[in-house]
Amino acid sequence: MNIEIWIALAALFFIGEMLTTGFFLLWFGVGASVSAVLNYLGFDPLVQFVTFIIISLVLIGISRPFAKRITKDSPKKAAADRLIGKEALVIEEVAPHKGGLVKIDGDIWKAVAAQIIEDGETVNIEGIEGTKLVVKPIEKDVEGG
Repeated sequence: MNIEIWIALAALFFIGEMLTTGFFLLWFGVGASVSAVLNYLGFDPLVQFVTFIIISLVLIGISRPFAKRITKDSPKKAAADRLIGKEALVIEEVAPHKGGLVKIDGDIWKAVAAQIIEDGETVNIEGIEGTKLVVKPIEKDVEGG
C-alpha cells in the first residue's frame, strides 16, 4: 500500500476516535501510523499490514482493562434516582389522587402516595413516577410498657 493510504487511514481512525467515546479507534490509528512509517522505510506491504493488525490488537488488549476501570462507574444515576431509599419530610399533605410536596436535602419535590400522609411526617422514597417521587410513610416504632 502507498504511504498516503496509511496516512489517510490513520487520520480517519483518529477523527473517528474524536467523534466517539469508545477509546477503540485510536489504536487502529496508531497501527496505521506505524505502518506508514514502515512503508516509508521500504518494508513489504504484507509486513505493513501484519504490523497494523498486530499493533492495533495488542494495544486494544492492553488498554481494554484500563478503559473498563475508568468507565465502570460512568453510568451515573439521575439526581432523582439517587433519592430512592432516602427519607424526606412532608411539607404539604400527600394524598393518593392529589399528590403533595416533600423536602429532601433542601430541595422540594412533588410526591405521590397510596395513602394520605400528613404534613410534618417523615416518608421513605420508594420510587419515581415521571417528575414525582413515590413515597411511603415510615412505620413508627411503638414501645410497649
